[in-house]
Amino acid sequence: MKRTPTDALVLVALVTLALVVRSLFMGLASLTHDEPFTVYWAHRPLAELFAQLRHENNPPLHFLLVKALLPLAGTDAAWLRMPSVVASGLTVWPLFLIGRALRGRLTGFAAALLFICSSYQQGFAHEVRAYPLFQLLAVAGVWQLVRQALEAPGHPRGPVLWLALLNTAMVYTHFFGWLMLGVQALLVLLVPALRPARRGVALAAMVAAVAYLPYAAVLFERLGRSVAQGTWLTVPPVEELYNMLWRWSNAPVAVLFFLAALALASLRRAGRGALWAVGLLWGLLPLLGLWVMSQRVPVFLDRYLLFAAPGWCLLTAHALLHALPWRQAGWALAGLGVGAMALTFEPGRGPQGQPERVVAVAQAMGKGRVPVLLLPAWYAQTYAWQVDPALFAHTGPWAEALAARHIHPVDDPARPPAVAVTADTLVLVDAGALLVDPDRRLEHALQRRLGEPDVVEADRGVRVLRFRRSSAR
Repeated sequence: MKRTPTDALVLVALVTLALVVRSLFMGLASLTHDEPFTVYWAHRPLAELFAQLRHENNPPLHFLLVKALLPLAGTDAAWLRMPSVVASGLTVWPLFLIGRALRGRLTGFAAALLFICSSYQQGFAHEVRAYPLFQLLAVAGVWQLVRQALEAPGHPRGPVLWLALLNTAMVYTHFFGWLMLGVQALLVLLVPALRPARRGVALAAMVAAVAYLPYAAVLFERLGRSVAQGTWLTVPPVEELYNMLWRWSNAPVAVLFFLAALALASLRRAGRGALWAVGLLWGLLPLLGLWVMSQRVPVFLDRYLLFAAPGWCLLTAHALLHALPWRQAGWALAGLGVGAMALTFEPGRGPQGQPERVVAVAQAMGKGRVPVLLLPAWYAQTYAWQVDPALFAHTGPWAEALAARHIHPVDDPARPPAVAVTADTLVLVDAGALLVDPDRRLEHALQRRLGEPDVVEADRGVRVLRFRRSSAR
């Protein structure tokens, strides 16, 4: 595979651009959703962390990475998000190399630009979660697979070793790393150009499986629990397949343009080939497969499909360049596609939610002195981070630290904390109570005792209710 100094310069420019773009506004939004959860457990001693991971949906690697960063990051949201920002920015490196190896420099360049201009990618790069690291490892693994097949057939020791290391890190980053290993298997079995890598891929997968044995029991326990108990998510309708494609493409108009290019390219011999098959197997097949699985056990399609989005970038770049039989027309379509992504790009995209407003409303309603009940209990980390990030460094019992700040998570709505039956004034933060208390038993019990509450919707899907005995008298 011929390389030129120009390729190196292009690659440096793409990675630099990606890192700069991903860094934009990364500290704009407060930590919300599962971000404080990650930071909380990164603060805990290793024994507590590993005990918790037996019940968590992610293996330990990203938690350990955040834990190592804590002395430098402190409580700064931007620094805490830095691993995700860097992982997302570096992903364009192997993505460009894959496109270049399978279809040429221009394809790799277009795929990298589509990736950089993705609001979907920007949003996950601004979260203290494992998904961008998982994606980087997945894309780097496919690049090593391609190297085995195309660069060194017969002597692929270097790429095999790298693939084994990347796969091991990947399955220790997210449980869906095993799905990506399945994608690798499909690539070497169904794409003729990649078949020379079959032996190396099998060997690398075996190494990852052996390395994972100490953690395998956790994987099977979590899988068994999810299948047996189900999830609180609703079954996604068929239109969610289209919705995911436009999330990957920034806007409905852009995805219609891309789908038209895909349809035209599929009709041409030059529009098919190795990269076409890789894009279908890596991008669209996981989307369809996860949607089908969600008919039985619903999962978060958007975040769990982050590892498949680079396959869509490669497929789209290839289709734009080969939808029409004229080279200049392909360049024009690719330019239009990248331009559409750039015009609809939202660099400030980050986690949605304003937990700081929830805390401000709750404290204003209770004047900072009355008990605050949190339902569900898992909202405690999000709420506590906005009250005082120093709470996360507390070395004693977490419940005691929260109670000292008048914060009381409700683990069981039928058996709430004592303050729920003794306080004359209290605040209830409903951050999704219907998930754990569908009959609103706690709210109704407080209403019977203290009267009708004052209610404020402080954030999307989050209500703050103030109960006062005097309001009922």
